[in-house]
Parts: sequence; structure tokens; C-alpha cells
Amino acid sequence: MAIRHDSPSGLTRRDVLAGGAALGLALTATGRARAAALDLEAARREGKVVVYNNWQPNGIEPLLQRFREAVPGIQTEQIRLGSNPLIERFQTEFTAGRHLCDMLITFPDKRVYEGMEQGWMTQWQPPELGNFPSEINDKDMLFTLQHARECIIWNRNLVRPADAPKEWVDLFDPKWKGRVGMNPPWRSVSIQQIVAYWEDLGIPDSAEKLKANEVRFFEGSGGIIQAVVRGDVRVAELTDLPLNPLLEDGAPIGFIYPKSGTTLSANRAFVAAKAPHPNAAKVFMNWLMTAEGQVHLQNYCGLSVTRKGAPPLSKLPGTAQLAKVVDGEKILTPARQKAIVDKWRSVYGIR
Repeated sequence: MAIRHDSPSGLTRRDVLAGGAALGLALTATGRARAAALDLEAARREGKVVVYNNWQPNGIEPLLQRFREAVPGIQTEQIRLGSNPLIERFQTEFTAGRHLCDMLITFPDKRVYEGMEQGWMTQWQPPELGNFPSEINDKDMLFTLQHARECIIWNRNLVRPADAPKEWVDLFDPKWKGRVGMNPPWRSVSIQQIVAYWEDLGIPDSAEKLKANEVRFFEGSGGIIQAVVRGDVRVAELTDLPLNPLLEDGAPIGFIYPKSGTTLSANRAFVAAKAPHPNAAKVFMNWLMTAEGQVHLQNYCGLSVTRKGAPPLSKLPGTAQLAKVVDGEKILTPARQKAIVDKWRSVYGIR
């Protein structure tokens, strides 16, 4: 059955973060001990770690602050972009010999797997790896730390329950003309995956149909959900990256994972092979994989984590509860990805 939510209740985000902070204090010593199994002194001599990411914007700095508290002596810098421009940036810098990134985490596409063969990534085994399912590890280079799913959201103050969308085709309903939003597919791999899934469901020409419906584009999941909260649009397609934190805050957001199915995106991380601060990068990634780090990663960045025994998200259903989930990477072939991006750019006049 479709999973739907119209009225968030229960713990507030403040309660959840307080609980996470308490757990973080309890586990800080453990986190430090595990990091010490790496070359922590070398990491502190390096002094900082530079992280390329596509995490929920409001949660990045609190997450990094938790790391700095757990592992003093290592400062943090970060670059946040959508998955497509983030991969493009790293690829361009690597090709030019400008090695600025220490660790990257994003939703990958063909370029990331080609980069694995071209020397983008350090091959290593984080000390925490034994606490994860074996399938999160790709050749001891690329590690799945989180999962995201695609959904439909709406403003509960502006959309009556009877009018709330139930399926993907509802996004094309003329009643939402000028009031439907999404992240542009040329910006995000996860959006390219859901467009491919729409095609598989028998929804062709989604670019043209949404243009006719005067879709409004916003940058990233954070921009999308804020536009819905403000009432700039009434309904939207969303990668559920920022959804759980805003539901905890009591935002008037309804959501549904359609019964016809949705796509799953794996947020994968690697330590750059030519990282300027390689020891700090390993300490940081390993901390993200500790019980402490996984709690903070989930609480602040809004996606379910992959460590065995990790607590579930507070407001969203687990992936196993959804009616149908398809691995987006398996349906988005390189040729299909190019065709989707080219099509949407052409329809919307984007070069």
C-alpha cells in the first residue's frame, strides 16, 4: 500500500537532537578510540578535512560541529552542490590536477564508477566497516552510508486532503498548473532516475507535460521543500533528503510514496586518492560510520543510514514498508541518462 502522512506528531526535532546529543556524549570516547586506530596524529598535523557533499543544507554545519567535538584538532571545510554538478566539479578538478577534495559523498552515476577505474579513490577498509552489511562496500573504495527515496509532497494548509496527490500522474494534473515544483533533472542524478522510472510506468514526455503545467524549478531538495512550506507551490516532487527534519519541526507538509513505486538512491562516499589531507579524510569518514556518527548523520542530514542496528528515522517509513522500491542506478543507463538530460535541457531551453 502507499505510505502517506498528513499530520506529523510525536517528538519534535529539538527532542530528537537532544537525544542524539546525549548519545553522542556517551559515545564520544568510543568514537575517539576507533579514530585512534587510524593515524590520528597525522590527521591532526594535516589540520583539516575538505568534504564535497550533497547533504541537507541546514544539517551540514551541525554535523561537522559534532565531528569537531568528537575529534578535536581537525577543522572542516565543505562544498555542497547537487549530485550532477558535484561530480562534474570533482571530475574537472581531478583531470586538471587540482586536488582540493578529501572526501566526497553523493548519489553516483557512470562518471563515479569510471572514476573508480581512473584512480579517483583510495582503496582502504575503515575500522568501522565490520558493523555494516557487506553490500555497502564496493571494492574497498566506495561505501554506501545513506539511502534516499523519491516522493510527492504538498502544503497541508493549502491543499485539501481530498485533493492531495496520490500518484505520480497527479503532478501533471492541470489543477496544479503553475503550482507544482521540482528539482531540475539536469542538476540531480536522483531526479534523472525518477524520470526514467516514470517512463517505465508509461508516463512519456514528462518534460513537455510539466512544462505545459508551468512547473517551477528550485535548486535542490532544500529549495523545493521550502518553496512548498512558503506556498510558492502547492505540490512537488522531492528527494526525501530534507523531509524528516522539517516534519520533526512541525512543518505543514503532507507526503506520499506512491503505490506504483519509487526509486531508491544510494548516497556513496569515498576518500579521494589524491586528497591533500588523506589521514583527516579517513578519520572523518570512519567517524561517520561509528554509532555516534551514524546517529548524527541521520538526525542532521535526514536520510536513513546503513549501519547495522541503527535507529530508524523518526517520521518516515522504512524502505521495507514501501509498496515498491526500484534501485535507480539499475534503470538509469548512461545512454538513458544522456537522453533524459538532453531532452529536458532542450524542452526548457537550457544549454
